[in-house]
Amino acid sequence: MVQSTPLKTARQSNFELLRIVAMFFVLLLHANWLAFRFPTSSEIGISPISSFLRMWMEAITIVAVNTFVLISGYFGIRLRGKSLVSLLFQSGFYILGIYLVLVLALNKPLSPEQLLLNFSPLAPSGGWFIPIYVGLMLVSPALNTYVEQAPKKSLARLILLGVALEAIFGWGVNHLQIQNGYSVLSFVLLYLIGRYLNRYAEDFKRYQGSFYLKLFLILSFVNALTLYMLSALHLFIPSIPADLANKGMVGGLLLAYSSPINIAGAVCLVLLFSRIRIQSKAINWIASSTLAVYLIHCNEGLINWYISTVWVLSFYPMILFLIYLLLFLVAVFFGSILIDKLRIALWQYIGSPIYDRISMLVKRSIPSISKTESEP
Repeated sequence: MVQSTPLKTARQSNFELLRIVAMFFVLLLHANWLAFRFPTSSEIGISPISSFLRMWMEAITIVAVNTFVLISGYFGIRLRGKSLVSLLFQSGFYILGIYLVLVLALNKPLSPEQLLLNFSPLAPSGGWFIPIYVGLMLVSPALNTYVEQAPKKSLARLILLGVALEAIFGWGVNHLQIQNGYSVLSFVLLYLIGRYLNRYAEDFKRYQGSFYLKLFLILSFVNALTLYMLSALHLFIPSIPADLANKGMVGGLLLAYSSPINIAGAVCLVLLFSRIRIQSKAINWIASSTLAVYLIHCNEGLINWYISTVWVLSFYPMILFLIYLLLFLVAVFFGSILIDKLRIALWQYIGSPIYDRISMLVKRSIPSISKTESEP
């Protein structure tokens, strides 16, 4: 019997908490890897434990993006013109806003070319995630229809085939333009997995949440241990190139979003939090703005500041460094959340009414659109 949960709009605090955790993972991911990169074989020889912990932290946090897309699939995307415009408004608000703030703060000349470029909510300066997610949104109605109509076995086979193809051609040799997970195709696969986890949720309730937590930690540990051993090989076999994992060949694959291990790790997190029962307005309020944390700190104009700040903090003694780093990440996180509340207010009181007015005018001029929009 099919156990299906329909597409929902209500926010469940357990999954909203997962959004918060995943976004903090993104901050840790960038603070760790973008600031310090792979530990070299010489670093491993000098500080073996701290080097391994850095790799394990990376293996734990690398699942963040996959987790976000799985959540979208779990609840389903209900594509509406207004939801798409709202997302583009959010992206454009930060792309243009950050550019203008930096021009004023750094006393830089205002470039008409750059100003025009930053008017686009899909501009490269805003990061890679939004353009790909918009692509997923556009194909989501077809995906939802397929999932609702496909038998369980057919959906499972398609997902397994997708994982296999991505592992062989997209993850291993990248012949399908999967780009290690930075692609619409990869997001589509994650979305289908998320829909499956929701539609057949009863199949996964046989295990306690602790099982999925342990499995997640084991997967990340194996990933980190493999990276560690590859990086340390040169210490024992000098003929092997130093820092093999740092060449982007092996390490890049193990830490790719399209890695089957990282996909499985993200699935474990979703299943773990699906077992948590919690309802909190505070969690929902914070989680509704988590995307802003990414859009702000990953902006082309701010990411180098973020990385350099972490790098400067690393010169403090280890205990102080960890304390200051935590305070810095918390400040970036909650600072972004508060800024986004201003963006939400602008959308609610200005952007949304303008959209509604334009939409009404369009529907009046083209009756067929009004009929389509009113259909469930």
